[in-house]
Amino acid sequence: MLVCGIFWAYIIGALVDVVRSAGSINAAYVERMHEANEMMTDFTCKELPQAAAGTVYTNSTTKRVRRFITHQRDRATKKWLDPSNQSTLTESYPTLSILSPELQRVCALHLTHSLLETIPYLSTKYLSPEEQAKVAMECISLEFTAGEKFREHSELGRGVLIFRQGFGVSSRNSKKKSVTLRRDLRDKPIDVDDVLVDDNYQKDHQLVYHFVGYTKVLFVPRSAIMDVFANNERAWKECARWRYFMAMFVLYSLKDSEKSVEDCI
Repeated sequence: MLVCGIFWAYIIGALVDVVRSAGSINAAYVERMHEANEMMTDFTCKELPQAAAGTVYTNSTTKRVRRFITHQRDRATKKWLDPSNQSTLTESYPTLSILSPELQRVCALHLTHSLLETIPYLSTKYLSPEEQAKVAMECISLEFTAGEKFREHSELGRGVLIFRQGFGVSSRNSKKKSVTLRRDLRDKPIDVDDVLVDDNYQKDHQLVYHFVGYTKVLFVPRSAIMDVFANNERAWKECARWRYFMAMFVLYSLKDSEKSVEDCI
């Protein structure tokens, strides 16, 4: 009877915790949605022209905002009530901040190792665990809603996107409008070669990503990648350098083809 009583009390306590947690999440969701509705009632322009909106998504902005907040609650792995749609590893997992440096390194690798291995020049074939963990701590997670497009981070600039959820299409910032549908992107990197090219040379043909649905990505900043090459010549000479040459060749071909078209015109 004593064991049954303890077991029953444990079950009741667990159920109470679940109900309390669900209630607080729903209450916070209602509050956030209410704040969003107040913001949208103050829209001075209910519908923006396509050129101003920067998207070809057909749904109205109000629907997109409501859907994004709902998707954040239902699908985001980080705490969805965070004030930003981006977070570092430490922000996503606050436990990291209280661990010793060695445990931080090990846990950071547990969280990102398999993802960074998909980027050849950041794999353990060329990087030590310490170097890979340093890159991992500089990565951030980003969330996008349907209809958004992304060229570069406002503060960190260009980088490699590793899709964790969702899918989209990519195009290049050029006169030749070509779109590539990206399928089966989960845990796969995009822009591995192009990111190595200098910003000034890349600008005219920079890759642009258009997200079809709610999407989560791990963003590896170019600055973190360049820091690796500054301290690890082997990663550059044996892997990244050849990918850099391939990317330059592609970009040069694009520029040359556009110039030929202009000359014909």
